[in-house]
Amino acid sequence: MIKYDFDRKVDRVSTNDMKWHSKAVSSYLNCDIPEDMIPMWLADTDFACAPVIVNALRDRVEKEIFGYCAPMAPFYSAVCGWQKRRFDWDVKPEWITFVPSVVASINIAIRSFTNEGDGVIIQQPVYDPFATIVKNDNRKVVNNGLVHINNEFKMNLEELEALAAKLENKLMVLCSPHNPVGRVWTKEELTAVAEICLKHDVLLVTDEIHADIVYEGYKHYPLLSLDKRYEENFILLTAPSKTFNVAGLKASMSIIPNKELREKFEHTQKAMSLDVRNTFGLECVSAAYTDEGEEWMKQEIAYMQKNVDFLEKFVEEQMPGTKMIRPQGTFLCWLDLSELHLGDQELFRRVVFEANVICVPGTWFGPGGEEHIRINVGCPQSMLKEAIERIQKVLYK
Repeated sequence: MIKYDFDRKVDRVSTNDMKWHSKAVSSYLNCDIPEDMIPMWLADTDFACAPVIVNALRDRVEKEIFGYCAPMAPFYSAVCGWQKRRFDWDVKPEWITFVPSVVASINIAIRSFTNEGDGVIIQQPVYDPFATIVKNDNRKVVNNGLVHINNEFKMNLEELEALAAKLENKLMVLCSPHNPVGRVWTKEELTAVAEICLKHDVLLVTDEIHADIVYEGYKHYPLLSLDKRYEENFILLTAPSKTFNVAGLKASMSIIPNKELREKFEHTQKAMSLDVRNTFGLECVSAAYTDEGEEWMKQEIAYMQKNVDFLEKFVEEQMPGTKMIRPQGTFLCWLDLSELHLGDQELFRRVVFEANVICVPGTWFGPGGEEHIRINVGCPQSMLKEAIERIQKVLYK
C-alpha cells in the first residue's frame, strides 16, 4: 500500500489559488489583508492532489486537444460505482446530470421549482451561499435554525413542521453533512426531515458535497437511498471537490431519479448556460472514484482526524472559555468564542489583523454564528499548529 504524505507543504502562492493570494482574500473580505497571512478560510484543503487524479489529467493533456466534451460511459460508471461501494446505493446513469458546481445546482433548483417571493427553508448557521442564492433569486430565506444542546447541534423538527406547512414555503435546502457545525445527520434525523417535506409537498434538495469526509464512529446516508419515495420526490447534489480538493475543475453531479423533475432541472440549467462540461473535470471524476482514489481519501481522512484531535486538545488546554464543536464530518471546525465577550468586530480584528489568520467569521453563516469562527483543518498539521498558536496569542493577551 502506498503511504501518502499529508505533512508535505505544497507551494500555492505560485499558483492562482485565491485562498493564498492576499488581494483575492482582501476582495472577498472587503478589507486589506497582510501578505504573511495563514489562510484557514476557504473550504479547500492544502494537500497535494491524489496522484491518481494528477496522472489522469497529465494523460489527458498529452492528447493535445481540449474542445467541447460530454460525459461518457467511464464517467457514469465511476459515479454509480462510488455510490454503490461507499453507500450501498444503486444509482442509474440516467439519473445523473453534470453541473459545474453544487452551488450552481442549488441555484438551478430554486429557479426551476419556486417562484419569486416563495420561501426557501435553510438551517442556519449554514454555508453562506445558501442564503445569498435565495436572496439573489428574489426568494425569501426561511430559517429553521439549528439548536445547540450539550455541545452538539440538532434540528428543530417541530419548527420545521410548522414552516413546511406554510404554503408559500416550496423548497428546502439541507446541508448533509453540515457546514460549518460538522454534524453527520443520523438516519432517523434524515428520515424525519424527508417525511415532513413529503407530507407538506416541499421539494427537498440535499447538498452532500462533504459526504465522503466522515470520521470514525459516524456514517453518512445519502438521503435518497433511504426510501424509494425519496428517490421519486427529492434531489441529491454531490461532487468530488471537497474530498479530493478539485473545486477548480468545476465538476459536480445532480442525482434526480424522477424524470419530470430532472427534465425541468436540465431545462433551467441550459437556460442559465450551465450545461458546458469541463474536460478535466470529467477526467477527474473518473480517476477519483476508483479504488486508488478511495485509498488516498481514507488516508486523508485519517490525517485530518488527527488534526481535529490536535486542535481539540489545544483548545481545551490553552484556550479557556473557548469551545470547539467537534466535527463528526467535514474538515471544518466550529469554534465558540462567546465566553470571551469580545464581540464580532473585535474578534475579527484580532484574528485577522493581529494574528494574520484568515478564518470565516461566524456571522457569515447567519443567526447562531455570532462570536464564532470556522477554521479549516484540511492542511499539514504544522500549518494548523502555527495558525491556532497565533490565534491563542492575540485572544488571551
